Amino acid sequence: MKVKICGNTTERDIRLCADAGADVLGFVVEYPVDVPWNLNVERAAALIEGVPEGVISFMVTGGGPEQVVSRAEKVRPNVVQLHHEETLAEVADMARRLKELGISTVKALRIDDGGRLKFEIANMFEAAGELEKTGVAAFLLDSFTPARPGGTGRPVGLETYLTLRKSTALPVILAGGLKPGNLGTLVPMDCPPCMLDVLSGVESSPGIKDANKVAAFVKAARSLKMVGQ
Repeated sequence: MKVKICGNTTERDIRLCADAGADVLGFVVEYPVDVPWNLNVERAAALIEGVPEGVISFMVTGGGPEQVVSRAEKVRPNVVQLHHEETLAEVADMARRLKELGISTVKALRIDDGGRLKFEIANMFEAAGELEKTGVAAFLLDSFTPARPGGTGRPVGLETYLTLRKSTALPVILAGGLKPGNLGTLVPMDCPPCMLDVLSGVESSPGIKDANKVAAFVKAARSLKMVGQ
């Protein structure tokens, strides 16, 4: 199970996350809603250029195909994570065009406080099935609130996660409310995700990574044991 630390904004973030053993670093780039982690493409490109060899870079963004593909061409991440209100048709268009650039696509499926999927197809099983056809490489399951479209600090719920796992053959990344002290409760090790994604759970304040929390999160994730091991 890989560990992704998201919302990196400085060279310091990259160093402390990489030193702690994170497998993946996420960078929020020109996201269409004001969030504390937003970077412009120039700053994101410079930071991603400094990501150590062997560590995967994610560009977390949202918007229409022309905007997203243009950002990707300039930033050159390994993966683009679509984390806004992209339509099914837009996801298919972007996944195809990003693949031509050698960039994989992950689609975030965001769950509101009422347990509803924030997507044009409300049924999780149907949404996953249609999105599989677009060429995305994986799904990321996250929580959503009107005030904070990501980094909410709220878990999505075990039942929702299991529903998605049963709905798709694609890898599932689990985000939403993860912290060093709650992984044993929120991560089902009999049906584990391919990756854990943390943002606010390793910060001292919005946009400021806490080195101790980052190290503790990676250590806690590594200590999890799959059922049967």
